[in-house]
Amino acid sequence: MPRRRDKKLLVAIGRRFQEVRRAHGWTQETLAEALDIEPVTLSRYERGHRALSLSTLALAAKTMGVGLAELLDTDLPPPKATRAPGEGQVLRFWTGMDEERRDLALRILREIARR
Repeated sequence: MPRRRDKKLLVAIGRRFQEVRRAHGWTQETLAEALDIEPVTLSRYERGHRALSLSTLALAAKTMGVGLAELLDTDLPPPKATRAPGEGQVLRFWTGMDEERRDLALRILREIARR
């Protein structure tokens, strides 16, 4: 039996995905890199041209720090921006660093902030 796809639902979920991504300060390029997919693939998801797998949705939710419901509930109002552009990427880098590198990063940031 062939699979049927609900085009309107794919477009609605893709639009919701894009709204959440933008509100949390992620660019297509940085989120695609974090998800280990090509930016063009992410663009296809957001335009409803391709269906997101549950594993990709779960990874995207975890990466952006949101629940699956926030990505899937197309009836919710658009989210308010919670992070500055690039902040999500900085947080992802931070969580991937060991304590020594975090200390170094903090010293560098303090020096930059003084100028």
